[in-house]
Amino acid sequence: LGLPSLIAEVSSGIVIIVFNIIILNLKGNVGVAAYGVVANLSLVVAAIYTGMAQGIQPLVSKAYGRNDKEYIKRIFRYATVTMAAASCAIYAIIFFFADPIAKIFNSANDKQLQEIATLGLKLYFTAVLFLGYNIIISAFFTSTARALPAQITSLSRGLLVIVPMAFLLSSLAGLTGVWLAFPATELLVAILGAVLYSRVIYR
Repeated sequence: LGLPSLIAEVSSGIVIIVFNIIILNLKGNVGVAAYGVVANLSLVVAAIYTGMAQGIQPLVSKAYGRNDKEYIKRIFRYATVTMAAASCAIYAIIFFFADPIAKIFNSANDKQLQEIATLGLKLYFTAVLFLGYNIIISAFFTSTARALPAQITSLSRGLLVIVPMAFLLSSLAGLTGVWLAFPATELLVAILGAVLYSRVIYR
C-alpha cells in the first residue's frame, strides 16, 4: 500500500529528466530554462492537491474500517468538489498572470524564454483538474486498502503513460506537444481512475 507514494516520488524525477532531454533537443538551453519555470510551479500546485489527499486519508480509512460506504462516498465527493473549485481558481490565476509569473524567474529579461514559459504555463496547467483528481483518487484507493488500483493509477501517470506521450506528442507538435503531454496523460489516467473507482465503490 505504500508503493504508490514511492512510485509518485521516484517517477517525478525521471519525468523531469525525460522532459529536459526532449526540450533540450527542441529549443536548447532556453527551452530547458522555460521548463524549469513550469516544473517549479507544478510542484507547488501538486502540493496543494497532496494536502487535500492527506486530509481525506484518515477520514476515509476510519469509514472503511466501519464499512460505511455512504460516508466514504460523501468524503470523496467533498474532496472532489473542493479540488474542482481550487483547480478553477488555480488555472485562472496561471492563465491571466502567466506573463508576470514567468518574469519572476526571468531576471535576465530573455524575450524567448519569456514567450516559451508563458505559453508553457497556459498549456501545461490545463491539467490541473485532472491532476487534482488523480492525486485524490490514488490516496482514496490507498486509504481503502485497494493496493492494485492505487498502483495502476500511480504507475500510469508517473511513467507508463506520460513518457511515451511526451515522445509521441513532441514528435507530432514540437514544444507544444511537450506541454500538452502532461494534461493528456492526466486526462487519460483520470478516466481510468474514475472507472476503477466505480468498480470499487459500487462492488
